[in-house]
Order: sequence, then C-alpha cells, then structure tokens
Amino acid sequence: MKKLFVLSISVLISAILYASEPFATYSFQSASITELEANTIDGDIILTGDASEKTTVQVFISSNNQTDDQIKQILDEYYIIDIRVADGKLFAVVKHKKELRKQRGLNISFNISVPKHVTGKMNSASGSIRISETSGDLRFNTASGSLTVDRISGKISGNTASGSINLTNSTDNVSLNTASGNIQASNCTGNIRLNTASGNVLANGLEGNINLNTASGSVNANALKGDVSLNTASGNVTADNIIGTLKAGSASGNIVLKDISGNLNISDDSRRNANRGNIEVTMKSVDEYVIISNNSRNVNLTVPADNGYNLNVEADKVETSGMRGFRGEMDSKSLNGTVGNGGAKIEISKSQRVNLSFK
Repeated sequence: MKKLFVLSISVLISAILYASEPFATYSFQSASITELEANTIDGDIILTGDASEKTTVQVFISSNNQTDDQIKQILDEYYIIDIRVADGKLFAVVKHKKELRKQRGLNISFNISVPKHVTGKMNSASGSIRISETSGDLRFNTASGSLTVDRISGKISGNTASGSINLTNSTDNVSLNTASGNIQASNCTGNIRLNTASGNVLANGLEGNINLNTASGSVNANALKGDVSLNTASGNVTADNIIGTLKAGSASGNIVLKDISGNLNISDDSRRNANRGNIEVTMKSVDEYVIISNNSRNVNLTVPADNGYNLNVEADKVETSGMRGFRGEMDSKSLNGTVGNGGAKIEISKSQRVNLSFK
C-alpha cells in the first residue's frame, strides 16, 4: 500500500526557532525504502546511510532575521515542503509556490538517514551536500555549495558549480566535479575521477584508476597506486611515492615527481599536456618505460644505476652523470643506445636541456 506524507506548513510555529533545532522530524519503515529523491532550493542536504528499522528526515529552517510569524507567513505563501514515501521511493522536496524576493527567502535543509543500500538523486540550488556511509548509486548536484563524501561505495556522481570537494575513505566508482573550488581526497580505492575548472587538487592515499584534473591550479599527490593521471592546464604538478603507471601533464607549470615506481609518461599528445616549465623526476624503479616528450625547458631525470636501459634521448643539450656500460651513439644533442644489457625504455625529446643521472 502506498504511503503518502506531505508536510503541513500549519504545524506549530513554535517548532521553528533556530536552524540548530529541527523544524520537524518524520520517520518511515526502512524496509519499504529503496530509492531517494531530495531537492531543496536554498539549503543543505545531509545524507547518512545508517538507518536500521527507521528512516528519518529532519527538516531545518533558517531565515534572514524574520520573526516566527513572518516565517509562517512566508512558508504558507511561497513554499511547499513535501516529505513522503511512494512505491519504495522517499521524497524530500522543497518547491516554490510562486516567486519571491531573495531577501525574504528561507534556507530549508534536510538531514536524512536512510538504509545503506538506497539509490537516488539529490539537488540543491544553493547549498552544500554531505554524504556518508552509503553503498547505493547516487547522483547529486548543487549550483553553489561544497560536496563532502565520506565512507561511501557504489557509483557516485556529483557536481557543484561553485564550491569545494572533500572525498575520504570511499571505494568503487566516484566522479566529482566543481567549476570553481579546491579538491581534497584521501584514503580511497576504485575508479576515482576528480575535476575542477579553477582550483587546486590535493590527493593522498588513493589506489586504483585515478584521474585528477584542474584547468587552473596545481595538483599535489602523495602515496597513490595504480593507473594515475595528473593534469593541469595552468599550474604545477607535484607527486611523491607513486606506484604503477603515471601520466602527468602541465601546459604552463613545473612538474616535480619523486620516488616513482613503475612507468611514466609526460607527453604532448594533447594541448592540455604540452609543457612550458621544467621537469624534475626521480624514479625509484622503472618497469617498462619512461617517456618524456613535450616542449619543456629543462628535464632532470634520475633512474636507478644498477639496471639496464634502452636509451633514446634528444634535446638542444644532453648531459649524463653516473652512466656505466653504455653502448651506442652519443653527442651533445642525442643519446641512442643501451646501458648494460638493455631493459626498460627511456625516451626523452622536445626539450631544451636534458640531464640524465644514474644513481
């Protein structure tokens, strides 16, 4: 049997005191809920997947110095707050009855506790969204507000036009985007894609298929493992302790990579990855290849001295240090041959100066 609960604006106005106290709290049987739709106009949405027998929706209201009577009048005249369950779907929705002046608007927020597996979508026109302890597929968007995601799994897709992103302790498939804001991510595994058009990206302790991008800002990564891509159109890329396959690019900044284990590709196969700064790389170990092919000024590459390599290096000026057992051709602008019995491929091109060190 379908259950329907619509929040009446005529509830006791004495319950509408401060944003720290719920306007109202509604409870539903968790067993009947598998999906969520939450929408608010000016307000935050907090979603937690910790409900056991009871799913709850807390409604919070804050105002711009209106009295209780004024709040009641504004609610009655301009808003519909719809809290209900229909066919297994929980609705928590704020709508305007008619247009009102911004200065008279109310901030109406939701704090929702649902079963962990619930799927659904959330939207706020102006407010932050915070999600934790869920495992269902979720999509969420806000035009102006931050996104905070913690201890989640499943397929997650979130967007904000103006706000920061904070991702922690999560797994599976995560895609988060902001047009203007910084991104921080830590202790996550899976397929993780994080993008900002204007802001910095800071990542620590990620594992899996990792893609971190900013159009205007720096990327700073530490202790990542897997297939890793770090890119900025305008800013520096700094990474330390990366294990796996790393692709990095900056159109107008420096690239500094330390203690890299695996494979490395810094190339100009797209305009986004073309570099005009300096590149400094220290490889802890090389599996199959190191490829540096872009328009950088200076390249300083350090590789372990005890291994064999196949070398193909070209620049306006090429310098080496600590190289032993080289066989091939070498002059001031090129280096082509093998070190030892050969091994991992090292290719460097399109740079003004290259300093290749073996330590």
